[in-house]
Amino acid sequence: MSFGLNDCILAISTPSGQSLRAIIRLSGKDVFHYLRGLFAPEAIREIVCEKGFRSCHSNLYLEKEQVSIPASIYIMKSPNSYTREDIVEIHTFGSPPLLEMLMETLLSPGRESTYKEDNIEVTRGIRIAEPGEFTKRAFLNGRISLAEAESVMHVIRSQTDSELLMSVANLKGRLTGFMHEIQEKLVNLCARTEAAIDFYDQDIELISSCEIKKELEQIKERLCMVSRDGQKPIISHYGVKTVFIGLPNAGKSSLFNKLLDRPKAIVTQVRGTTRDTLEADMVLEGVNLRMKDTAGVAWGSSELESLAVQRTYGAMDDAQVVLFVVDGSAQLCNRQIELFDSITTRNKITVVNKTDLKQNVCYQDLPSQMKAFPVVNTSVLTGEGLDRLKKNNSF
Repeated sequence: MSFGLNDCILAISTPSGQSLRAIIRLSGKDVFHYLRGLFAPEAIREIVCEKGFRSCHSNLYLEKEQVSIPASIYIMKSPNSYTREDIVEIHTFGSPPLLEMLMETLLSPGRESTYKEDNIEVTRGIRIAEPGEFTKRAFLNGRISLAEAESVMHVIRSQTDSELLMSVANLKGRLTGFMHEIQEKLVNLCARTEAAIDFYDQDIELISSCEIKKELEQIKERLCMVSRDGQKPIISHYGVKTVFIGLPNAGKSSLFNKLLDRPKAIVTQVRGTTRDTLEADMVLEGVNLRMKDTAGVAWGSSELESLAVQRTYGAMDDAQVVLFVVDGSAQLCNRQIELFDSITTRNKITVVNKTDLKQNVCYQDLPSQMKAFPVVNTSVLTGEGLDRLKKNNSF
């Protein structure tokens, strides 16, 4: 007996704990075999002989424990099920001891299924499904695409409205549909081009070189648009990695605390107070952010500060969004511009902080590379610019 994709699999499909209803789902070839001994034979015959989707109500009987309890059986026949295999769902009361007894009975030795496959007698067992295995089988059996399979995971793990809506859109095949559309256009263009080549010696112009160039440009433009969307922060169940970067005493920790609305980072007048990266989660405009406050980047520092700066660069390289914080009351220096240029992500915002003080940095003073990205003036003391920063679409 071997275990593999041909085995029947089962799993409890409802959250753990007590509930009015719990569901145990089974999928695989000859899955109906495992209902024998649990329900009255006539109830099983009634629904197994029918095609498509069927259900019935009966009593679930666990012989070893001498338990008889009401339950419902739902059957989805192949190929019209989620996995494109035969699926059985047993619905009963959500009692943890009852579910444990039922799982033990289904998995107990001696319940293997024997059937003929290509005139060869095959014996298969039943086992607990691996995480995501029902969706894996749906993909392998052609029910859903790989992009849709990934979206199922993101739907389950989504923590905010934005994450859920994006995952549902992908689940509906938005990207898959787009790629099929592009493929169809390219195939059609190739066919017309080949036909034009075949009949080039006749006085028929099926498609001109200008038309070919125009259609290719349109396809290229659409592909570039999708590519640009792909470079935006990836919203995942871990959250968008958002990192505060800047020189010491730029006000990064104060801004970090203000956005969180709680004192997560220690703030003092002493330059270089933050020596390690601090992490915190928050939901902003429906998007889950994994925020990191980092040590200010200083040159010619002590060994301890140098180690802190190394961590800052590590966080910056891993970031999906960078808030580049500048002290608006101090002159902008070349080292800040060099630091800004070293940021690899395309999603960065220059935050000119401390606008409540006399300003030495205004928009006109910023170099062109900073102006190419959003610039927001803020003051932690007065709250100026914080709402604009929160609503910035770079998140």
